[in-house]
Amino acid sequence: MVSNCRAVVALLFFCFGLSAPVQAHSPYFGQSERVEHPDFGFVEFAVLYGDGIFFADPSRVVVFDSEGYLLASTPQSEALSIRCAGLSGLPTCRVYDELRGVLLEPDYKQWARSRIIEEEGRPPRDAYPEYMEIEYGFTERPATILERFAFEGIGVLRSPIRSALSVLWWALAWSFIVRPAWRWKRRNWQLRPLKVPSIALGVLGLLAFVGMGLVAVYGWLMQPYSPYFFLFAFVSGALIAAVLTRPKVAVQND
Repeated sequence: MVSNCRAVVALLFFCFGLSAPVQAHSPYFGQSERVEHPDFGFVEFAVLYGDGIFFADPSRVVVFDSEGYLLASTPQSEALSIRCAGLSGLPTCRVYDELRGVLLEPDYKQWARSRIIEEEGRPPRDAYPEYMEIEYGFTERPATILERFAFEGIGVLRSPIRSALSVLWWALAWSFIVRPAWRWKRRNWQLRPLKVPSIALGVLGLLAFVGMGLVAVYGWLMQPYSPYFFLFAFVSGALIAAVLTRPKVAVQND
């Protein structure tokens, strides 16, 4: 289903965006964590992004030493985050793939110096993760429920504005559905008598909800996130909409 959605969006871009030239941007680093390794000195775990053009930028987590040499690289994904614990000895850094729900842990026995991946704080212009066939230095396993919630919670705290906007977006979308539902409930869920204005408002509300949902799908294609974050924003938005649109109960005086 996801591939079909991407194909449709790509077709729309192709049909309506030919007049605007597409320019690829250079690879860049995202989240990074610097730790000390007893054999390699100070090393850096960094999310390396490429150019997704129409969709989310593909990424890998790369590890490099103080001279910029690549030591390890994860498989490609679109939603990776890093978490390092400040303990002595070997660095306890782990990489979480939100879309697949797996943890990637360093396998230090495989670490070895490879190509240059960092120059003066930036990746070389040819270091696109989607074209780099380099995957070594990590082992993969399914994340436990507690690990998933820990990484998801940290992700929400690291991006509070994005998280708040996602919740508010779904609260607004749900309000178009919940408001007429409250009115219907006050009539004991009776469909009659049918009134044209009420039907029109209900249809418009449903169309608005569907439209905002489609925009959210496009946003996911541009910046993917995990099903857990979607459920958090979707359910939280529904609860907020239900509370804010609930009709006030008139107080009767004896």
